Amino acid sequence: MLNLGMLVLKAINEFFCNNSLENKLFPLKPACNARASHNCVHNMHSHKICTHKSHNKGFYNLRVIIALFFFSAFVQTQAQLLPSIKPVLHFRTDCFDIYAPQSLEADAKRLAGFADNTYGELCEFLGLGLETKRIPVLLSDIEYSLNGFSTLFPSNRIVLLLSAADPRDQLATFEDELYSVFLHELVHYVTLNERSLAWRVLAWLGGDWIAPEIYMMPQAIVEGTAVWVESRFKENNSGRLNDPAAMEFVRLERARRENRSLWDVSGLEDFYGAGSLPYLYGGLFVDYLSERFGKSIVARLWQSGGRGNIYQGFVGGILVKGILERETGIEFDQLWQDFLAWVDEESDLEMQGEQGEIDEIGENSAAELPEGQELFSGYIGALGAGGGKVYFVDLERHGLYQLSLVDLEENSERQPDLEKEKEEKSEVAEKQDKQEMLERLNKPKRPERLFAADQMLRNIYCDVNFGGLELDWNRINPQNQLIPARYLYDLSEHKLSYEKDLPQAKIGEALFETHSSSKEEIFLHDSWQDPLTSIEYGLVRLGTAVLPARRLANMEIEVADIPDSAIRWLSQGFRDNSESSDSICFALSLVPDNGLSRLAILEQDNGLWRFAIARKSPLGGVHMPVFADASHIVYKASSENGQSSLLLLDISSFRNEIETPGRFLDSEFLNWISPTEWIESYSLKMKNQSAHLDSTEEAQSQPELSKVEQPRQETNKLAQPEKEFSLEPCSTTQKRSMLFPESFETSRIPYAYGTLLGIGFIAMDLTERLSWSAFVGWDWLIARPASSIDLSLSAGAWRFEICAWDQGIFAFPVARISALEGALDWEHTLVPTFRSISAGIHARYGAVQNKYEEQGLFHQSPDYFAWVAGTGVEFDSLSSSYRPPYDPSGISLKGGIEYEGANSLKFGGVSLSGSIYLGESTIAGRIGASIYGAWAPTGGVAFSPATRYLEYAGDHELSVADLPYPAYKEYQACSELSAWYLYGEIKARLFSLELNWIMSNLFAPSLALRRISMISGLRGAGLEIDNAPYLLSSAFLQAKFDCAFLSGVVAATHLKFTLEAAWAFQADKAGGEPFCFSVGLSGQF
Repeated sequence: MLNLGMLVLKAINEFFCNNSLENKLFPLKPACNARASHNCVHNMHSHKICTHKSHNKGFYNLRVIIALFFFSAFVQTQAQLLPSIKPVLHFRTDCFDIYAPQSLEADAKRLAGFADNTYGELCEFLGLGLETKRIPVLLSDIEYSLNGFSTLFPSNRIVLLLSAADPRDQLATFEDELYSVFLHELVHYVTLNERSLAWRVLAWLGGDWIAPEIYMMPQAIVEGTAVWVESRFKENNSGRLNDPAAMEFVRLERARRENRSLWDVSGLEDFYGAGSLPYLYGGLFVDYLSERFGKSIVARLWQSGGRGNIYQGFVGGILVKGILERETGIEFDQLWQDFLAWVDEESDLEMQGEQGEIDEIGENSAAELPEGQELFSGYIGALGAGGGKVYFVDLERHGLYQLSLVDLEENSERQPDLEKEKEEKSEVAEKQDKQEMLERLNKPKRPERLFAADQMLRNIYCDVNFGGLELDWNRINPQNQLIPARYLYDLSEHKLSYEKDLPQAKIGEALFETHSSSKEEIFLHDSWQDPLTSIEYGLVRLGTAVLPARRLANMEIEVADIPDSAIRWLSQGFRDNSESSDSICFALSLVPDNGLSRLAILEQDNGLWRFAIARKSPLGGVHMPVFADASHIVYKASSENGQSSLLLLDISSFRNEIETPGRFLDSEFLNWISPTEWIESYSLKMKNQSAHLDSTEEAQSQPELSKVEQPRQETNKLAQPEKEFSLEPCSTTQKRSMLFPESFETSRIPYAYGTLLGIGFIAMDLTERLSWSAFVGWDWLIARPASSIDLSLSAGAWRFEICAWDQGIFAFPVARISALEGALDWEHTLVPTFRSISAGIHARYGAVQNKYEEQGLFHQSPDYFAWVAGTGVEFDSLSSSYRPPYDPSGISLKGGIEYEGANSLKFGGVSLSGSIYLGESTIAGRIGASIYGAWAPTGGVAFSPATRYLEYAGDHELSVADLPYPAYKEYQACSELSAWYLYGEIKARLFSLELNWIMSNLFAPSLALRRISMISGLRGAGLEIDNAPYLLSSAFLQAKFDCAFLSGVVAATHLKFTLEAAWAFQADKAGGEPFCFSVGLSGQF
């Protein structure tokens, strides 16, 4: 993952409105949830839409770091990478500074043993030069899923989020997780630091974030190069290009005749699951280029990108050739079409036929599986079945639903009778009942919602005896770590309860040399226990293979005696009530080389096991199949743009082919063997699979993996590696532990926010527990300077922040506030993880100068000193919709109390505030609303649409506290003050057009328009004027343009340009100007 984080271009936002206190520099904000913030970026196996904290809540997940136009600051959101505040271990090699918590000490030493050699070999493989700077690397244990990122902000660094690879995802073939993720991220470091001399000078002045490749190389090339290296650097079957299951995403799209462009797969497409496009298409494209033009083409492209000619770009413009065409000599559009044709040639697929089936080349004589009946379509997560019902997670509606299959069976049984009734009816009666009959026959019962759920719910096991569901559901603990856990749901009492945390696989558990026995070292993933025999079934990882396995009562592990066939799913076992304990069946999803996933069945009948595989793959593949009963299987079939269909397949007509191969299924007997026997039989002439752990030439020259059967007489046990890792004291040194490593490596970044322009100095330690920033600049609206300095510290669920700032305030005349403030926040993530609760305390002390002279920067003469202290709580269930334009849905509730005063005891008092916010897609998928309130019950504080004051006996002084509600820009000229204030807004999305329209330019870069949304709504505010309630109101119309500059990874950025026209109905309170026009520009990566 290249962590370019969230790009924020808040350059023109609220262009005609400057809220006096909301626009202070680097405003304080609640603690950033680690899971939410990391979902703002592309992961190594990224899905586009996940839990997302809405920016409409009044804060941003990121310090406001801005640059101008293409010299924009690509920064990551701060998210604590270690669960505690303890020091980290430090290991130094010739090229790397490696940091790790105590729990990952062994892995840090392993990495130190091969990091330098890998770096040198990689640079040689790519044909790019070594950097002389030391490279900081952090090993983190905060994530449950394997991941990592390499970032340029605030300085070069690599972070490895270590855990065992998931046998279900695209990293399943990463047998040595530490090595594979390190190699992937090291590729990003090497390629993005390829700069010409001029750019090196600029990077020395501004920081590592100045890299020309950011706006030269599309994201598909950035990530594709890393995927290509992870798959081709060592010929060991590791990496996504060697994994048919990972590549199935592309095969599915090509089978549906999806014709994506390079920019589509580089961030222009943003549907759920589109985060995988640059990795998969990009890896294939780089592989194609290297095969057609030689491996050196990769180095030439990156070297050309390092020169940073933006007007030339990667693909060029109408009048200029891009670097790709210059290096290959082939026009870009033609080259891309050649690439897609190459992908199709490499696939064992034909394009989608008229009937929708997919034919495997060489198997056209095989029969198609019967067409499944669609039960549901949309964004489907976990799936389970049992007791005549199907259970699934609807990701869009954030819930677990159940669907009864009994009604479907009754309709099927009644169909002949209904047909007979139809023949007996008169023609008139037949027409009258036609629609009703169609609904009775074809429309399934509407799914019933059981409880709120999210994408963190992994497995749904139906326990018929218990009368409930067993749920494997990842939770977030108080230290912000993601932990797999088991929950129970009682279907009769509708009660969800936590049972226990689940064990986790160890890093490196798939390495062959760890399997000296079959008990302790092998982890059974997603295990399900047979209640009759107590045997556990699941999946195991052996090298790059994923296999069905079982754990017997004596704790011995046995695996299926079959070759590696890219199996990525094993269902819960199914047994009829009449069957004995030695009869059971499982449904599997299997992906053949260069094909689509197909159904497989593993069945035990009277003690004999057979393994059957469907001869053909249906359109959309077969994903997560489960037995609903003895004759039906429910599975997911992929459809366009990240959606799926839930299908019911009747297997009664061909289930006998499990025993006797036929037109639908091919089958054979299956035995269970030990993992050691499987490795000896299928994997090698025994090579030390972890040659990178040993730096000797002998280790590196050992034979490659080959799936050939080995003579049994050669060995009776697994060959052992010479050494788990190699450490040379002369090149690796353990240094003193550090609390905040790399905390003074800064980026110097041009900054723009609202009406402020300047430069920011940004630093963040490697663990992201400590960060600090400083800013100096100019507020061009009031023609005054501004400055600030900020420090924050995070530890688990806690976050402390302190900030000092000096800024002019838009008032008449211009005022000035110099303040020191601090905040302590706590946040806890609930289950499901889009729900959270938080609380915090804050305080601010400021010097207020009522008149800020133009030449008064160094002549501060405060008129008074004011202070405020308060506390607040919040409940948040906001999350982004899975459908474009991805507006948030859910609710946010806030409440707070503050006490403020001034050095004069006459001013000040208590104020209460609260808000209710409904996301823009909460009501009917397109309507949102919000209401804010503030009240000073004892007086002393007064509110207006755009400002907040201290009050006493008719006199007013400017408050140093923030407004607890949005500034009402239509009435910012209203000077009326009130002891209470209400503000509300309701808005509806009129329409949203998905365009992905590219406007070609004469020179690079081009501009693309993703979508246009039109929104209308009403705003209103209530306050007291002349001792009577008064209503201010307005109507507004917004046009939102989601754009992208097709320039390198910037194409993945959402540049959101907003135009708003508003009409104030009480023009006399709006300064006599009822019409208000606003322009906004924001950005998000």
